[in-house]
Amino acid sequence: MKTEYENYDETSKVYDDNRIPVGIEIILGCFASTPRLLSEQKILDAGCGTGSYVYALKDKLGHLYGLELNEGMLTQARNKCGIHANIGLDQGTLLDPLPYRDETFDGVMCNQVLHHLVAVSEQADFTSVNRLVEEARRVLRPQGTLILNTSSHRQLYDGFWWADLIPDAVGRIAERFPSIESLVSILTEAGFRKTSIFVPMDAVMQGKNYLDPMGPLKKKFRDADSTWSLATDEELERAQARVRLMSQNGTMENYLEIRESLRKKTGQVTLIVSYKQ
Repeated sequence: MKTEYENYDETSKVYDDNRIPVGIEIILGCFASTPRLLSEQKILDAGCGTGSYVYALKDKLGHLYGLELNEGMLTQARNKCGIHANIGLDQGTLLDPLPYRDETFDGVMCNQVLHHLVAVSEQADFTSVNRLVEEARRVLRPQGTLILNTSSHRQLYDGFWWADLIPDAVGRIAERFPSIESLVSILTEAGFRKTSIFVPMDAVMQGKNYLDPMGPLKKKFRDADSTWSLATDEELERAQARVRLMSQNGTMENYLEIRESLRKKTGQVTLIVSYKQ
């Protein structure tokens, strides 16, 4: 299955090689702030991808459920999580009503998935994001936790060293990301309360491979972030030419230092946490 701009049937095969779950301690802390013990909580990962977040949380929470539309991603999640009795994985879309009864879960998390729901035609009002938030509220129990793991527009430009190489592609994907302020408003309008914002400054989604100076030349590296899929062939060629030139003339190390200094000020991800009353 291919989304509007990314073929995850292909990228799912190498996704985990260059992508790790981030903000796990913050996520656990937010789930723990509610009355029910972590070991008794039932959590939904809406848009679970390859199941990395579900797998990372499996020993801390009672029951985890992952919902994922893409068959390739779901296959990877099943390979990773299938033997664990407290994990359930379902195939389904986040654009329709969630396939769960009212007040089923103690927590719902959406990790770096909101921009995949937004079609070009709806960027002005983010209808699909509003609908998902409303559905999350429906399936949450009273005092349940909703966690939206996303990126601010500034983080998209300054939180990834290679974003400077493909600024037009970053601009295209930024249009699909609701602003942090918009998401807070959406949560409030849907009836959520006690909204908090967390930025794990040290979190790097591409893990140990993030600072690979030759990364943009490698398809596996690019497949770990859908921004690259929005770069035109010409833009990709220009970006790769810059990488080769900086490598040859010895300026790459200084370039990475400058770009890293920006990331350390902005972070890569923002966690928005709110509670159903």
